[in-house]
Amino acid sequence: MNKLVTVGIALYNHENYIKECIESIVNQTYDNLEIIVIDDGSKDQSYAVAKSVLEVQNRRPYQIITRPNQGMCNTLNEIIDLLSGKYISFIGSDDFWHPEKIAKQVEYLEAHPEVALVHSNSYVVDGESKIYSELNFSGKKNSGKLFEAILTGKGGINTPSHLYRTSVYSTIGKYDPQFRFEDTDFWLRLSKVYDVGFIDEKLSYYRIHTSNLSKDDNLLKFYNDEIVNIYKKNVDDPVLLKRSLLRMYRKSYLRALRSLKFGYFIKYAGRYLVCRYFGKC
Repeated sequence: MNKLVTVGIALYNHENYIKECIESIVNQTYDNLEIIVIDDGSKDQSYAVAKSVLEVQNRRPYQIITRPNQGMCNTLNEIIDLLSGKYISFIGSDDFWHPEKIAKQVEYLEAHPEVALVHSNSYVVDGESKIYSELNFSGKKNSGKLFEAILTGKGGINTPSHLYRTSVYSTIGKYDPQFRFEDTDFWLRLSKVYDVGFIDEKLSYYRIHTSNLSKDDNLLKFYNDEIVNIYKKNVDDPVLLKRSLLRMYRKSYLRALRSLKFGYFIKYAGRYLVCRYFGKC
């Protein structure tokens, strides 16, 4: 179980969190691990902090690069071009891991050669790293064939706690730079071809704070058109596509209603009605 694992960090403006992130990787119980950090044009001291943390440790080989901003997907793809591992896990530069995350996930993939990716549950933490919630996939469809489950909301892949085989790139390609929600498109392409595995443990810590793309305001601003394009790209069955888009429109107008964003509520409720009753999705 000594296969090389690549850990990729697309770093951007997380000077307050990157130290905890990198230290959680360095302190993994799994031995054979490399770290690749690309600073995507941070405007704060993220690169300097990351570089200093990596330089004082001698357990893990690493590469660290800084350059002007090119966006998340381009940064992930650049990391892919540099990797040497059989397996890869990307970690948000504001997140951190349980010490046994990589060891348990490599053990799972080595024991299940038919599976391309394994994921697990996560704790949700605030800006002070205090646990206040969780991302729990235990009661959902979390393994096997997940393509339709992702589209219909009955299951999925927990992005903050994944590990997958780098061999998938030769079949499904890398990340698509046209999308902000890079994981949704990539997980759909992966699950369309491969089986997924699941470990029913909390092995990562996902941070939610004011700048997250997954906050309600950002979701309402970007989510609709982005997900429509991702679904249309990946779904061939028109019935499944309509069902998936109706779910997404409904989810969006309910989120808008909860957030008292009435302009977005009208926008998404209108799209739901047009899609459902006139078939224009």
